[in-house]
This record gives sequence, structure tokens and C-alpha cells, in this order.
Amino acid sequence: MRFKSAAILAVILISTVRGFAQARIAVVDFERAAVSSAEGKKAEAKFNAKLEERRNEIEKKQKELDDKQNQLKTQERVLSEPAKAELTRDINRRTTDLTRLNEDAQKELDSLRQELLGPVVSLARRVLDALASEKGYDTILDSSAPQSNIIFVDKRVDITEELIKRIDMLTATAAPASPAPATTPAPAPAPK
Repeated sequence: MRFKSAAILAVILISTVRGFAQARIAVVDFERAAVSSAEGKKAEAKFNAKLEERRNEIEKKQKELDDKQNQLKTQERVLSEPAKAELTRDINRRTTDLTRLNEDAQKELDSLRQELLGPVVSLARRVLDALASEKGYDTILDSSAPQSNIIFVDKRVDITEELIKRIDMLTATAAPASPAPATTPAPAPAPK
């Protein structure tokens, strides 16, 4: 938080040092720009599909564990000691398996998010750099940063929508304009 406050103070001081010359400052919600672009939406859809798959798998395992715990609770008085011990071991094993499944799913989803959104974020960064150069911005603040200390943003300095449009334009021009031509089948060999 101190670093962000110092950065904002530095921007103000730079403006003052320039003899009160007007600094060109813009604000962008970089995370929203990356995720709201066409490529970002595709990446997010793939990520959400995998997230839902993992969530269903975990919920199924959690229900199985809950059922075993309820079984132990309701049948505790009628089960023999060896049966209780076996059921307790099964519950402990299921608890450990569920914990591992959660951890593995989290690692997998973090990796998948980076794999899917990494190229989009990289492209958005390049587009933002080009936009900053083109428009002559001295500073661009990211309002999506968790501790940005940005309290108010006038829509005139928010360039998020412009960044989204430029990302989409760049990805649209990079995509093939028409589908690949159909291949013609090879001629049949002549009969002998």
C-alpha cells in the first residue's frame, strides 16, 4: 500500500516538477480489458468449463465422504468395533483423498488460467504500450490492481474500452479471413 501511495505521490511530484505542465494520465482496468476481449472471453469459457468439471468431481467426493460420516454417526452403536474401525479408516482415507483432490485441482486450475490467459495478457500489454505511445500518455494507472488507491476515475481518462476494442481488432486481423480451401481427393489409379 505504501508503494502505491508513493507511486501516486511520484506522479504528482513529476507533474509539479514540470512547472505545472499538464501530464497526460490515463486509467485502465487491465484485468477487465484482458478478460473482456474476444480472446479473453474464449479463454475464460474454457477455464470455466474445466472449473465446473473439477467442482463437480470435488462435490461428488465430498458427498461420498459426508455419507460415510453420517453412516458412522447413525450406526455407531450397532456396528462392531472392527466395523467401526474400518469405517473410520475409510473416512480418514476419503478425507485425505479429498484434500489432495482440492490441492491438485487448485494447482491445475492456476496453471490452466496462466496457460489460457497468459497470451491474452501479453497481447493486451503490447497493445496498451502502443496505445500509450500513440496517445502520448505519461502515466497509465491500473484500477484493477488490488491496492491501486484509485478512488475516482473520470470516464474521459478511462481507456479500458478503447483497449478492449484494439485488442479485438488486432486478434480479428490476425485470424484467417476465410477457411482453408477444401482439398481435392487424389485421382483414382488407372485400372490395369
